[in-house]
Amino acid sequence: MDYRVSAQERAAFKLCRRQWDFGSPNRQRLQALDPEPIDLNRAIRDALAVYYYPGMWDWQSAIVFPLVRKAFMRSIAAAPPSAERMQALDLGTELLERYFDWAPSVDDFGPLKIETDVEVIVPDIREPDRGLLSPDGLRVLYTERVALVSADEDNQYWVVVHHVVTDWQDIESLLLDEAAIAACWAWEQTYLGMDVAGTIHNEMLRSPPDVLGTAPTGTRTGRIGRGGYSQNEPSGGGRMLPPAERPDRLERRPETHPRVEQEIAGPLRRTKIRRTREEIDTAAQQIGAEVLDMLDSHLRLYPTPSPRHCPSCAFRAPCLAMTHGADPALELASRFRQGPEAVSYEPRLGAGGGGGRNISLPGNPPPSSLT
Repeated sequence: MDYRVSAQERAAFKLCRRQWDFGSPNRQRLQALDPEPIDLNRAIRDALAVYYYPGMWDWQSAIVFPLVRKAFMRSIAAAPPSAERMQALDLGTELLERYFDWAPSVDDFGPLKIETDVEVIVPDIREPDRGLLSPDGLRVLYTERVALVSADEDNQYWVVVHHVVTDWQDIESLLLDEAAIAACWAWEQTYLGMDVAGTIHNEMLRSPPDVLGTAPTGTRTGRIGRGGYSQNEPSGGGRMLPPAERPDRLERRPETHPRVEQEIAGPLRRTKIRRTREEIDTAAQQIGAEVLDMLDSHLRLYPTPSPRHCPSCAFRAPCLAMTHGADPALELASRFRQGPEAVSYEPRLGAGGGGGRNISLPGNPPPSSLT
């Protein structure tokens, strides 16, 4: 058995330690009795997993689009009936139809894997080259579900992140997206030899401009249908993609592209950020430092009040009770139940070994190169 820290738990820890302590599978493991609010981002991500499913990338759009809509409906239908669910259904349906129209004009990659679970050993920052152990002697693993990994025409790999936004995010926030950088590190540790060139941030506006204009009729790559690169071509994500290059070859590849490339196509914005080796290596050290704090038995569990995240926090009532010096036991007993001990993911399309072509990884170098 291992001690697992998910990307979601890491985000909760950095957001508010009190909230993290209540909900962490490694702490109090509390889950709200009331149904969770509808997560439109999650539903759209489920739908785009089908849209970019590598095994269907060469299929005709008329066959794929109904499956994408069905995946979105299934995710929304998991919530109990409510006015909020109907609003999310209407908005999400509109977002997907816009995506069908505009995405082919900016897609310049081929999908390799979707919704892939990765887990890697957290480094012990106190002892280089050693993995971190819990106080009970368990291996500490960082777990993440990567939405999409793609390859461009140069056979470089990209971690793709989907966002539904009310307004475009500023470039500084995207550059500092710790979760996306950590996903690059976790991917490289899981698929050795597949060095990631960077992250692609795929933003969808909830409310499009008043004058959206006519959607393009052509695709970025000239390929009909959904565009991108065909799965039957030797580059850009096809099944004939050559073996991943060794890291030393990747380091010798000349850097001819800008750090950030950004373009807008109607209600979509695509931001491509090349990540440096220092960024990815620093992410590993940062996770190591944060998990050390999580394991500290003397950690102070102070709250971090904020008008941005407190209104949506399930633990507002017990937190307020504690802030006022009252015992939160009644609130906790009436509103929550204890969840499972282990970190778990709901199975989704592409989880496990599916969701992409067989990735060919580099073998051992020939004996003559070992000196």
